Amino acid sequence: MVEELSLSVEMMMMIGLLGLTIALFAFELLRVDVAAIAIMVLLGLSTLVPGIDPVIAREQLFSGFSSNAVISVIAVMIIGAGLDKTGLMSQVAALILKRGGKTERRIIPLVSSTVAFISSFMQNIGAAALFLPVVSRISARTEIPMSRLLMPMGSARSSAAP
Repeated sequence: MVEELSLSVEMMMMIGLLGLTIALFAFELLRVDVAAIAIMVLLGLSTLVPGIDPVIAREQLFSGFSSNAVISVIAVMIIGAGLDKTGLMSQVAALILKRGGKTERRIIPLVSSTVAFISSFMQNIGAAALFLPVVSRISARTEIPMSRLLMPMGSARSSAAP
């Protein structure tokens, strides 16, 4: 006997929220952080709709922020934005461009070794996130696709990393 599959109201609501999330992220209708918070608020408001079982308990809506990984990535992004505003990241990008020229063959090892050095003092993911503005500037100045610089940089890590 084959059971007939049907979508419940809760399932359709979640598919709609997922579709809205993908559209907001893909088309950048809002900044990514604003879109993420808006979706989280909509998910929380969905618990107030009568007749629909809550998808998530209100008490658990912000439980993701209790993770050390989430807090450390947020902190690194804040530190990275501060360093970028001070001009330090522009100086690092200029130094790498001065040493590496505009050739991909010389820039990739410089970027990767710099990230590996930074990752010896902090988490690997944090070091990569901290270096995103530098890679973006180098990519714009050399016309090397950012993906060609990010892939080796993402795998660069120091053996002394915590």
